[in-house]
Amino acid sequence: MLLLIILAATLVIIFLHLYSKWKLTYWKKRGVPQLKPIFFYGDGKDVVKGNKSLAQFTLERYKEFRAMGVPYGGTYITLRKVFVPIAPEFIKDIMQKNFECFTAHFPKNELTNNKIFNKNLFNIEGEAWRATRKKLTPTFTSGKMKMMFETLLEKTQGLEQLAGEIAESGEPADIRDVLARFTTDVVASCGFGLECNSLKHPKSEFLEHGKLFFSPKSVDSIWKVILKALRLISRETNFQVPEDFFKKVVEKTVDYREKNKIYRKDFLHLMIQLKNRGVVNHEDNINVFDKSVKNDGTFDLDDVTAQCLIFFLAGFETSATTMTFALLELSQHPEMQAKVRQEAEEVLERHNGKMTYEAMLELKYTEQVIEETLRKYPPVASIPRVCTKKYTIPGTKTEIEPGTTVFISAWGLHTDPDYFPNPQKFDPERFTVENRKNIKEFTYLPFGEGPRMCLGIRFGIMQSKVGLVSLLKNYKFILNEKTHLPLKMARTFITSVDGDVWVNIEKI
Repeated sequence: MLLLIILAATLVIIFLHLYSKWKLTYWKKRGVPQLKPIFFYGDGKDVVKGNKSLAQFTLERYKEFRAMGVPYGGTYITLRKVFVPIAPEFIKDIMQKNFECFTAHFPKNELTNNKIFNKNLFNIEGEAWRATRKKLTPTFTSGKMKMMFETLLEKTQGLEQLAGEIAESGEPADIRDVLARFTTDVVASCGFGLECNSLKHPKSEFLEHGKLFFSPKSVDSIWKVILKALRLISRETNFQVPEDFFKKVVEKTVDYREKNKIYRKDFLHLMIQLKNRGVVNHEDNINVFDKSVKNDGTFDLDDVTAQCLIFFLAGFETSATTMTFALLELSQHPEMQAKVRQEAEEVLERHNGKMTYEAMLELKYTEQVIEETLRKYPPVASIPRVCTKKYTIPGTKTEIEPGTTVFISAWGLHTDPDYFPNPQKFDPERFTVENRKNIKEFTYLPFGEGPRMCLGIRFGIMQSKVGLVSLLKNYKFILNEKTHLPLKMARTFITSVDGDVWVNIEKI
């Protein structure tokens, strides 16, 4: 009996080994360059064990295939095949020219079991995505950004006050925490019409629930969900708790506004327009509560919640980390910090000392600082796509099958010396009007590119510019010794520091 068990176990091991070996030659058999995957893990041992993020994994693959001089390569995370385009022309083909073959970010319906989270613009695909994108595009025009600007500006008062209190105390500040509280207040107000006062009350519900989405303890910062989508991890994530919180917030707020016919210049008002009228009207104060107006009924309360949720998550984390990295760099480059301050003074003087929407648009050097920050620290360092329609690699007969995962390394492109000389140097001059012409197409992807490019770019840049200038116009930032350099990056979906970023704040 024991002999039979040993024999059966041996046969199973042999079968698994042969099956693994067969699966791990998928790319090689198709003439696609690959590395030397190992049993079960493929090339992703560190990812599976949780030692590295998918962003780090994709960056390493980018560098290895780039060193091989190939335009693309194939890799594996366990037995799951992953296509990694390297050359910008192939990336353009996937993200733009043949976009219809790569319309999804993740495998269909494999993200979570939560209907709300799966309905947001980032996760849906196909016709549902096209219809939702068409409805949402008018909500991010310059006119709508101007509509929300006043609300954003109100929150800078609390940010400036907190900076003043910190400067007066003489104690160093964790600037990442300060900016996360600021963006929470901004996005909660612009997105949900709510005042959560995180700048005064660091333990606000909005801030705590927002952090749940990005905490490694809860979901490994969404990468765990991606891994689950790749069927590598089977245990449940903790998305349900924060999702329920945001759903209740939206339902109660929408109900209150509709019953009391309340109009407010924010993103939620635009979503109520879509729910009740089917379109976003250019007249912001139009009666969106008129139930007699017919619409196609394709945008319901769940859709409102889903889009408000992604508006919060994108605006809360990405802007906070972008401003954090910007101040981290500026605190080490006082001459650049002084230049931002001087520009702000000159622009405000032209606008009678007031920060207006038009004044914000004139902050060109500040925008260069933000763009260089996004280059060095791209918010989504590994851009995911899934093949949804059979695709033939240009110039070959090799086909990418539907269901194949694609990872585009924005991090790799942004730190490639062939595209950005001396890539580790922080240099906002790369993004002057003249120098921008030298940036090769599809090598700078801080917000993605093509039809699935992030819709909220305008809002993110606007929030970051206003936040930075509100701090730098009156305060000097100096890196504190408690900040450990070189930085260690967290294993998170949104690029962030593993640890705190400490600065000293001095009143000018």
